[in-house]
Amino acid sequence: MTHPGFRETRSPQTEPDLSLDRRLELFSFLMRPPQAETSWAVSDHSQCEALSGSVRGKLCQQLAQLPPRHLQAGQHLYRTGHQAGSLFLVQSGLVKTITISPAGEELTLRLSKPGDLLGELCLCGGGRREAAIALEPSTVTEISAASLLARLRDDPDAALELASAVCERLADAQEQIESLSWDTVLYRLVRTLLRLANELGEPSESGTRLAHYISQEELARLVGARREVVSGLLNRLRASGHISYSPRGAITVRRNSLQRFLEAGSHPV
Repeated sequence: MTHPGFRETRSPQTEPDLSLDRRLELFSFLMRPPQAETSWAVSDHSQCEALSGSVRGKLCQQLAQLPPRHLQAGQHLYRTGHQAGSLFLVQSGLVKTITISPAGEELTLRLSKPGDLLGELCLCGGGRREAAIALEPSTVTEISAASLLARLRDDPDAALELASAVCERLADAQEQIESLSWDTVLYRLVRTLLRLANELGEPSESGTRLAHYISQEELARLVGARREVVSGLLNRLRASGHISYSPRGAITVRRNSLQRFLEAGSHPV
């Protein structure tokens, strides 16, 4: 049901191509049992220099030692259709991966922060199924798929870490598909704000402040809606005290308030 005070119509269903079959194929490959008996325990990786995103521990440390590549805001890391022969670790900044519909509409699939791996579909072969663009000045390190696979064969712990990262990515993709299929724009926006608060947030006096500036246009692409619709809903969430922000300022999310908002809309009141 719609939360009290909010009324909107459900938007048409959107079906982005998230390449789940290829991701599952990669996950199955990485989870094959090793030829020799090896301990696969994951240790505490709190000492990792990257901000404990998707990639942790040995794998993160190995990739962080590679030569850095610097990107300016708006610069492509790779484009759809380019040869897919390498993966990237984000060391600083923020990089988005996007897909574009035949009609030219852009949908943002993911925002990758420091410590996140992207471009992993290169392990499935073929060209890039998505494009990657820096949202702000960013630094990444690059490793060829062949070199990474050679390392993984010799380092079961790193192989398990990558498999875990891919598994998390599959879960995120599944949640995004379900939200795009069933949620109204309002609830997609609320779920997106909560996810961004978890991934990019830092504590502040009034809630959880997003550590990176995310424009309303980018939010609309994450949600799969028009910017004008998202702008109006943000104003209503701010008026209700769930979030706060200023023009070109970072959004502060009151996570408990937004979570109660979701729960109230999911059960009769």
